Amino acid sequence: MSSKIKTNSFIKKADVILFILLLITCAILILPSKFSKVGATAKIYLNGEIIESIDLSTVKETYSFELDSTPSVEITVEPNCIYYSKADCPDKLCINCGRLSHPGDTAACLPSETLIVLEGQKDKDQPDALTY
Repeated sequence: MSSKIKTNSFIKKADVILFILLLITCAILILPSKFSKVGATAKIYLNGEIIESIDLSTVKETYSFELDSTPSVEITVEPNCIYYSKADCPDKLCINCGRLSHPGDTAACLPSETLIVLEGQKDKDQPDALTY
């Protein structure tokens, strides 16, 4: 008597190939946006008026400065990015916006009436909008 043992494999060879193809496709779509270096200029507004304009491509060292607003906010500038690092506002939504590095990125602190807008030439390979 010959007994055939039928094995039901949970993951088949085709599943592994499909998974690898999906990983390669995701890498092709995501990685170019992480490595593109498009110059951006940060415009900082206080009460609707521009108080500072910073070319982020020329920044060599990290520095921070505090704005004369109520509640007070601190902005940190790093090479190719800018962000709210401290805020005395109750909700801290401005800090949760994270680092701004691509033209079109914005962050605002409504209680202090401040706004950071990145302007510059958009990279044609970049999407128009990102959702997190």
